[in-house]
Amino acid sequence: MEVMAMKIGIVGLGVMGRNLALNASDSGCRVVATDAWETARNAAPRGIEVVDGPAALASALTAPRTVLLMVKAGDQVDIEIAGLAPHLAVGDVLIDGGNSHYRDTERRARELENRGIRYLGVGISGGAEGARHGASLMAGGSETAWSATHAFLSALAAAARDGEPTLARFGDGGAGHFVKMVHNGVEYAIMQAIAECHGLMSRIGHLGPQSIADLLERWNAGGRSSGFLLEITAGIARARDPLTGGYLLDLVSDVAGQKGTGAWSIEAGLDYGVPIPSIMEAVGARQISGQGAARATFAEARGDGPPSVHAGSFAADLHEALVATMIVALSQGLHLYAVAAGQHGWSTRLADVLRVWRAGSILRMDLLDDIAVRLERQPGVSDPLSVTEIASDVAAMLPAWRRVVGAAVSAGFPAPVLATSLAYVEALGTRALPTAIVQAQRDRFGAHGFARTDRGGVHHGPWVLPDAEGGA
Repeated sequence: MEVMAMKIGIVGLGVMGRNLALNASDSGCRVVATDAWETARNAAPRGIEVVDGPAALASALTAPRTVLLMVKAGDQVDIEIAGLAPHLAVGDVLIDGGNSHYRDTERRARELENRGIRYLGVGISGGAEGARHGASLMAGGSETAWSATHAFLSALAAAARDGEPTLARFGDGGAGHFVKMVHNGVEYAIMQAIAECHGLMSRIGHLGPQSIADLLERWNAGGRSSGFLLEITAGIARARDPLTGGYLLDLVSDVAGQKGTGAWSIEAGLDYGVPIPSIMEAVGARQISGQGAARATFAEARGDGPPSVHAGSFAADLHEALVATMIVALSQGLHLYAVAAGQHGWSTRLADVLRVWRAGSILRMDLLDDIAVRLERQPGVSDPLSVTEIASDVAAMLPAWRRVVGAAVSAGFPAPVLATSLAYVEALGTRALPTAIVQAQRDRFGAHGFARTDRGGVHHGPWVLPDAEGGA
């Protein structure tokens, strides 16, 4: 179906829903929208037809209908589906564009498809700006649902530099929402890494706000870390408070919130047995920021910490540490997706994941194309850090990265994502890890056995008696 001929429905007229409605309308779609809240319906933008509820919405659309849900993830999605489903018919398509958990999406898809209603779970990245002018869209669902809605979704997508829309289907069920979850987990890590670099510029580099903003802008103009998050951080560093005239950042509380997708990524890492320490530390950093009582007590007990020492080449080292951390965070997220995709039968083309983030998304950055090209040279890889070109690239930045983390530790400045990401690749590169002791300990107290490096089979230490084998 041509976009110009489409009439689509939108449920949810919050910031994202309103902007997507305008985006669709600008692309030639005729939009009919509703919202459970009368105030939201009354505030709908011009050119959008607004109706009072799900029955009226379904009546206003021509079969086969396409309805986009833009409501808060969780119970509200089920409430809206329950209200809409009785008014939909076989062949209609329902799209969940919120940040739903991928397992919820799979459940909803099964339930609706048993009734003949097609269902897509579409992760949307780009915030309000992306929703209005072009977003990154990560879809999961049946081929038939994808074919029926592809033209509409293409109208909402951003265009990368090569003109390709940042839109892709990754498989059935919850594939799209899983990719969005991974996107958000990586986003947590990169946001925290940039924040740590900002703090280190001040603490160790002894730079003022304007100098920090200038440096971030130079990195964004020509450095490998360039992208949306670095761009907005430079603007934040430079922003003045209209009330006091001082720098706004000095007045922003350091208690950082979260909406759950980072924690979901950690749960998925545990479920699929994939280490994602950079993402875990980023979530932990936000949690620590809210521990007011413990922070106040320990700050008093610790004092100001050791003095920092200015390092002349610190800025260059810091940029290399940031780029390396970005590559590691992306690699961990892609590895998690690859393992899950293998178990669910989703697409395992990791380059496609990176390319759907190239424009519109919060993670848009020049680094994505570079890594995608390297992955395409070695298809079938599940962990980007097992690609020689990528591993060698990160290894070349290790000396600078170590200096940065060492300086942070010496200055008593927390840099958990920079440090943990470094520890992760150091562990990957260590031929004999200290975990040999851990396995021997497990055998000593639980008779779990261990593999030997000089012969096959499962073995025990001299502390395990023959009749003691098999302990838990």
